[in-house]
Amino acid sequence: MKKKFCIIPVLLLIIQTSYSQQKDLQQLQKQQLRQDSARGKQRMYYRQSLHIDSAKAQQVAQVQDEYKAGLNALMAETGLSQEQRKQRVKALMQEKNRKLKTMLTPEQQAKIIPTTERTPENQ
Repeated sequence: MKKKFCIIPVLLLIIQTSYSQQKDLQQLQKQQLRQDSARGKQRMYYRQSLHIDSAKAQQVAQVQDEYKAGLNALMAETGLSQEQRKQRVKALMQEKNRKLKTMLTPEQQAKIIPTTERTPENQ
């Protein structure tokens, strides 16, 4: 009888752990779906606003995603001075714009590169 009472809590613990893992997996899948949906919307926006094909829209989205990842990494660095941050942001911006200029026409660049980034000092 004591063995049965010992087995029941163990089984309940196993079931709870399994349920928690399934719930975590479902949340992760939902988050991935939201991210994929956002990426799809982003590519669709580029296709429509820039009048480009899916492959080119994917390239533009990749450049933009790399830029955002670089900015996020830069903001996570705590040991940088304000001037160092400005210089690194400027370098990231210049690299992003350089890549976009190789794949887009001047008219398309005007639609996607903010005017603040098109000034002569930022080029």
